[in-house]
Amino acid sequence: MKHWSVNTVLLLLYIVLLYGCAPQLSVEDLSREWIARPLSELKQEMKSPDSYASKIGWKETTYPLPNRNFVFIQPVGADCSVHWEVNEGDIIIAYQAKGKGCKQGRPDSITDIQIRSE
Repeated sequence: MKHWSVNTVLLLLYIVLLYGCAPQLSVEDLSREWIARPLSELKQEMKSPDSYASKIGWKETTYPLPNRNFVFIQPVGADCSVHWEVNEGDIIIAYQAKGKGCKQGRPDSITDIQIRSE
C-alpha cells in the first residue's frame, strides 16, 4: 500500500475544495451565451457527455406559444431549467429560468426572469 505525504494529501484537498467552490455559470451568463444563436447549436451542446441534459438522459421537450414561436426546455441543474423562446427562424430570442435551483447573477435578482433581444 502506498503512503502519501502530508503535502500530497493537503494539495489534493486544496484541489477538491477549489473545484467545489468554483463559481457556477449563472442563468444570466448562460442567456448571454445563447441569445441570438441558432437552436441547433444549443441542441448540439446539450448532446455533449459533460452537459447536465446528457447526464440525466433528457428527452427534447418543447411547447408552442401563441405568437408562432415555441419554447425549448434545457435542464441545467437540479430543480433548474431554462425555457428558451425560439422564433420561426430557429433563433433563440428570449429565456425564462424556472426552478428553485437556478443561480442568478445577483443575489437580489428574482428566480424567474425574462429578456428579449429583438
